[in-house]
Amino acid sequence: MEKFKELLAEYGQFAIVIHLSLYMCTFAVFFMIIQFGMKDWLLGHIESLLGKEYAQAGTILLTMAATKLTQPLRLMLLIPLVPFLKNKWDERTGTHSE
Repeated sequence: MEKFKELLAEYGQFAIVIHLSLYMCTFAVFFMIIQFGMKDWLLGHIESLLGKEYAQAGTILLTMAATKLTQPLRLMLLIPLVPFLKNKWDERTGTHSE
């Protein structure tokens, strides 16, 4: 979490936009997985991590739980991704931050 705070301090709003974009994409993917008939498969994995009380949960709650479980992976992806995307953005727009 400390690396994420450093990332926010250095890249500010750009890091927040990328973080929220990753969150929304992850949420959308899990929502589609659940909606297209893979609810039982996902429930099997979530139950082993969170407990059986999620067995009767609705789609949104399951999606939120699955998305939350992937938070460490998203943060590990975010830390190298933000500087890379910021450099590409600066090259494309012709601005360079020091």
